[in-house]
Amino acid sequence: MRKFKCLLLLAFIGLTTSVFGQSIWTTVNTDGYNRIYVSYLPSKLKVDGFDAEDLGLGDGDLTKMKGSFEIGYLKGIGLTSQIPLYLEVGGALQFRSSKWSENDSYSEGFFSNEIKANMLSLNIPVSLAYRISINDDFAISPNFGFDFRINLTGKLKSAYSESYNGEFYEEEAEVDLFKDGSYEDYEIEWEGWKRFQAGWHIGVGFDYRALHVGVKYGTDFNEITEKTKIATTSVTLGFNF
Repeated sequence: MRKFKCLLLLAFIGLTTSVFGQSIWTTVNTDGYNRIYVSYLPSKLKVDGFDAEDLGLGDGDLTKMKGSFEIGYLKGIGLTSQIPLYLEVGGALQFRSSKWSENDSYSEGFFSNEIKANMLSLNIPVSLAYRISINDDFAISPNFGFDFRINLTGKLKSAYSESYNGEFYEEEAEVDLFKDGSYEDYEIEWEGWKRFQAGWHIGVGFDYRALHVGVKYGTDFNEITEKTKIATTSVTLGFNF
């Protein structure tokens, strides 16, 4: 992941500085552009002092939200008629999900424990993009900006079942991630996650005629819960009009 972030940064710096060797005093379409898009969003809960891979327990990792995607709209607004610098603003619905499970069997029976988490958010990205036209059909746009995310819903569901010497037991539970709660049997209490988050992102987009492909990486400024932030990689496919 560090190599990926470094490559994005180098691409951003290299592409933007390379245009200074060209004449910037050209006419730019300030009408801008519209884009509808879908993105795959492999996200990760970055928890200070915790590395799930070191534990070696169960299958999967609740901190890795692999089943995540978004669908959104973006407007590119030309800021000047002489330099191809655009302000990009928009909105997207984001869905993130993860799961963890542990299963085992033995002569007297078996047990199964599965936990699933999901979250639905509204994300509002604001970016500056420098659109470099290679020819009439192809353009490259390094971009950098901020994300403002409103977390709408979040659920954590657990299902436990066990069989021992012919006796069967099962238990299911559901927790709202954004509400305070407690588990009296184990004297556990927790605070609800935060509804609002802000973060940054850096990326690069490629446009061929009306087709857009982009990749970016970003992470949050503030914690969604104690010592925890969300880092997101996105791979986007869009249509410009």
